[in-house]
Amino acid sequence: MILLPLLASAVLGQVAPDCRQPDAAMFALSLHEFDQTPAGWRSLDAKGCEAVGADAIARYREMNREALAGEDLGTLIWHEGQLRAAAGQTEAAIPLLLEGRDRESEGDRLYAEATVAFLRQDREALLDARERLLALPVPEWFAAAVERYKINYPDLPPLTWPLNRDKVEGFIACFDRPYREAYTCEAEMNPQ
Repeated sequence: MILLPLLASAVLGQVAPDCRQPDAAMFALSLHEFDQTPAGWRSLDAKGCEAVGADAIARYREMNREALAGEDLGTLIWHEGQLRAAAGQTEAAIPLLLEGRDRESEGDRLYAEATVAFLRQDREALLDARERLLALPVPEWFAAAVERYKINYPDLPPLTWPLNRDKVEGFIACFDRPYREAYTCEAEMNPQ
């Protein structure tokens, strides 16, 4: 019986990815280490392995529930939502992407709205979220953030306002593609 799925994959030309699995050491990491460093879930994020990463995040939250009480888990939950979207688990991704939206900045809320509109294949809502995102005034803190970013990440493209505009433009340009492709889609942007 084990051979049937393997034979079916071979016949269909699909090869199951060799996904790295989380271990006890990963689940013992601090929230920052687990979410923001290569030692955590990011080490599991390979094409075809997105569900493994999402499941690891869900398991980490469950296993560390008491230790994480009072912690801001918004970014971690967002990342689980992104991984579920990339894995094609749209219905599971949407509530995760919307969770905690009210605690975020207006730019983050609009980015979440645009992402969910893309997942729901609602072009009108996606375009509306982009227009509202582009209308946001540049905050006073942004210039200092750009300078810090240049120092900390000199090899990466500079920050532009509004944040995540490139992702939203990619969702529009690659509207008919899966989330993982649209997330990295290069869209031509006119500077604001």
